[in-house]
Amino acid sequence: MNLLTRLNQVTAKTLFHTDSLGSYFEPIMQRIKPAWRTHWFRAQVLGHQLLRADVVQLDLSADKAWPQAIAGQHVLLTVEINGRLMTRPFSISSAPDQFHSQYPKKRVIRLTIKTHVDGAFTAKLLANITAGSYVNLSAPQGEFAVSDRIQPSTPLWFVAAGSGITPFMAMLNQLALLPQQPHNPINLVYFAKPGEHLYVDELMALQQQLNQLKVQLLIRKNGDNLADALSDCTVQSQVLVCGPGQFKQDVDRQLDAINHPLKQRQAEYFQAPVMSQTHSGEQHIQLTQRGKQTQLTLATNNSLLNGLEQQGISANFGCRIGVCHQCQCIKKSGVVRNMRTGEISQQGEQLIQLCISQAVTPLELEL
Repeated sequence: MNLLTRLNQVTAKTLFHTDSLGSYFEPIMQRIKPAWRTHWFRAQVLGHQLLRADVVQLDLSADKAWPQAIAGQHVLLTVEINGRLMTRPFSISSAPDQFHSQYPKKRVIRLTIKTHVDGAFTAKLLANITAGSYVNLSAPQGEFAVSDRIQPSTPLWFVAAGSGITPFMAMLNQLALLPQQPHNPINLVYFAKPGEHLYVDELMALQQQLNQLKVQLLIRKNGDNLADALSDCTVQSQVLVCGPGQFKQDVDRQLDAINHPLKQRQAEYFQAPVMSQTHSGEQHIQLTQRGKQTQLTLATNNSLLNGLEQQGISANFGCRIGVCHQCQCIKKSGVVRNMRTGEISQQGEQLIQLCISQAVTPLELEL
């Protein structure tokens, strides 16, 4: 931490009881620039459309300072809902260099968002944004992308289920924009329920543009299966998978059967953490937050984030399902269980995510 940053923090804490001077002046700045937030980027809503009853396409124009994304990355989107700023992660479904005829003078970011009737965020999204309004974006995040070190002869396999198609739309559009056609054979395996495949027309147009691209739009109820869809996949192939957690496991089993190497796979998958009843009881927690120590007792069958909130302690969070990493904190000592994977941590210092971690032993945490 440099001297200027440290001085900023000390001054803000001493005079204004905030983390930074930017945080103190944030409400004032928001009168001039709506939705302005410290350390985030503003983006104007250009428009939105329903792709399905439960899928929204959101077109945004970000500040010039917003860093260029890599096809396949995601962002954290923050929207004010009922007076509260709420944040969720979404993959970018447009290519960084993609031209948008509807907004020729705008830098456009396309997000494709599946809504949930009972969702605290997505169900209320359209009621809280209008064309011309502002939201906040993080810098692009994630390493889910086609490697620039792949050999021209290496087959590419994009394997998607449901809304997992979104990062692949960015990748395919970016490949179509290359000055020279890629030589890699490109296979898109896309599973969805009947009538629920997204961007079908765009995919058909991309198949015409990319001579090497083969698109498979598959439906399990029609008898389509992963074994047949991946029958031509070889151990030399680079495989990228995006979809629900169970789908990712099914793909892994098919690839394991042909001895496909793990180092040539990448995956992004989504699933809510399952609350485990394996560990019952309570554990003692020593919490250090902004230099202040607090002793707590938290239930071991609850996530650390929920437990802290129930004790009236505010912690950073975003998606609450282990994707966005906004709730990371330092575990100084003790053992936690990852609710998504079941993995038990080591005893020593480690960076953990509060929303998907449960206490197995007494813990020392630093927020």
